[in-house]
Amino acid sequence: MFRFLLVVVLIVGSQQGADGQSFGSSNDPLEQPRSLFRSWSTVGAVYGGPAFVGDNWHGAAAVELEGGAGAWRFALGGTLHGDTNGFLEAETDETYDLGRLIHYIRHDATPTVPIYGRMGPIKRLSLGRGHLVKNFNTTVAWDERTLGAEIAYGNPFFSIGGFTSDLRMGRVVGGFAELQPAANSSVRGLNSLVLGAGIVHDRSTFLADAPTAFQLEAAVDIAEYFEFAVSPFVSYARFLNYGSGFGGGVDLGTDNLINAARTNLRLGLFVSQDGFAPGFFGPHYAVANDINRIVTADSFFDEEEGLELLGTSLADVTSGVDFVTELEVIVFSSFEASAYFRRHWGDQMLSSGAFRIASRPRFLDGLRIELSMERTGLGSFFSAFGDLKDRNSLLFEIDYPLSGGAHLSLRSRYGYRKLESEVNDPVGERFLVQRRFEPLVGVRYRF
Repeated sequence: MFRFLLVVVLIVGSQQGADGQSFGSSNDPLEQPRSLFRSWSTVGAVYGGPAFVGDNWHGAAAVELEGGAGAWRFALGGTLHGDTNGFLEAETDETYDLGRLIHYIRHDATPTVPIYGRMGPIKRLSLGRGHLVKNFNTTVAWDERTLGAEIAYGNPFFSIGGFTSDLRMGRVVGGFAELQPAANSSVRGLNSLVLGAGIVHDRSTFLADAPTAFQLEAAVDIAEYFEFAVSPFVSYARFLNYGSGFGGGVDLGTDNLINAARTNLRLGLFVSQDGFAPGFFGPHYAVANDINRIVTADSFFDEEEGLELLGTSLADVTSGVDFVTELEVIVFSSFEASAYFRRHWGDQMLSSGAFRIASRPRFLDGLRIELSMERTGLGSFFSAFGDLKDRNSLLFEIDYPLSGGAHLSLRSRYGYRKLESEVNDPVGERFLVQRRFEPLVGVRYRF
């Protein structure tokens, strides 16, 4: 009960307010920006073609609808895959599949209503500087993705918000709050002091020591070069009943580069006890956590060896040191490029990395590009460039307008599928890598 009350009281979020700072998908260029017009603008698309899912070719049909007015935006859509044996079972086997038709429904912060809210699958969410939650998502097992929510409010003195990975409140919930206690001070440096606190809890596990953690942060600007601020930070985080970690580093960045972009370079060093790993709620947490595991493809297709499971429970994590390098560039409402790598020194392969390029340029209506990759369980920096194996996810999508109203939708996804019940462990769910390739062609029409 104590943990549940903590989550309810501190379901607060990070860094998104009326000033447009980032929280969750608030600055994702692939989700349409706030419109200056109050009348609704809607675009619909219908696609068809072949699709390779898992280990077999299927026929595919997709329908999409997106639009909005003012601060409200939405995107809906779904794809059905089928062959001579019928539709792909994972897409039609439960009522929750209807909820998965929602890509997002969102409200952007405005001067009159400084609240950002979004309902849809969590895509790439971090809290604070990522000591507990870094690039967390609910889409890595695409057919099992859950409908989550993000909400945040901010003003010059504080920001507060939170998230849940599932609207049924049965999975990961948490948030982060930041306070600028001397925002109006005339003392240089003091007016930039930021204090943060957050909490995360996983409600999906029935274990007595379910992952519950809190985080404290502090940062201050000590110098400014042109529009770039130099901001040292310190962070402390702890999992209840497990271990803790302490770290610090420096940010070099600006929230408003020539009124067009936000950019930041972060360097950090984190030291952890047994039972703690930085960014434990990461991109593959949904398929590899304290109870769920990834099954290696080699062991799954070679039944004589038995199943080999990947993933590390908190109780099995040993102490270590991590060095973080992160670079992010966001051109407001049109382009994002980011790269992240955390090098771990310890007894286990816990290094991780992520990379993303996303663009929805305004000069060509209908053009949309995304390339993103997340890798966990790495041994070194150079292993991030090795072959995609069992603890990796990759997404490449491009929507491109053709002549005569035709439209190309090319989608390639390297993620996971949940294994059938007969190979599931009674303690948790088991997942296997899955490859998807969908070269679809159709029409796109603006209403």
